[in-house]
Amino acid sequence: MDRLDPARTALMVVHMAKGVAGEVDTPFNRLFRHRAEETGLIGVQARLLDGFRTAKAKVVYTLVTYQPGFPGVRPNSPLFRTLIDSGCLLEGTPAVEVIDDIAPRPEEPVVRGQATSGFDRTELDTILRLAGVDTLVLVGIATDVAVESTARGACDLGYRTTVVSDACTADSDAAHARSLDVIQKWFGETPTADQVLSALG
Repeated sequence: MDRLDPARTALMVVHMAKGVAGEVDTPFNRLFRHRAEETGLIGVQARLLDGFRTAKAKVVYTLVTYQPGFPGVRPNSPLFRTLIDSGCLLEGTPAVEVIDDIAPRPEEPVVRGQATSGFDRTELDTILRLAGVDTLVLVGIATDVAVESTARGACDLGYRTTVVSDACTADSDAAHARSLDVIQKWFGETPTADQVLSALG
């Protein structure tokens, strides 16, 4: 892949919450925690974080967080019906904090929204543009849900978009592969973490 300029590149960690990939029990944790463990993606993400921080590139996190009663959330899809029925991922609970192994540093923004795309009704685009970022490297869960949605949004907004193939996962290998195929065909690049780190500098 082409070189990544640290001054213009951000690593975006998507929905790596304790209630999604960590130890807090939710319907989403039951789908994805074992996948995170099987694939070793948290270790890959930690290595990318080390590389980006060493290169002085920007790091930003996105999470979903909801208020009790889920005001403004409609049960218009299986995803949101599951969310409302389970009453999980509520503001102020451990479920909506980043897992400890890849926790943000105090200076790293954590952008909280209520949709699958990190750009939907959040300040994410403003934060990135004010920092001079025009290139995004995405990691997280799930490849075919929040990661792909955020990648599509990034592409629409004009960012050079990269999804790190071995630093994301879905609820199955097949779903992960299908999503990567769509991203690579239409929206951006899908290199490995090693390729990203080699290009950073």
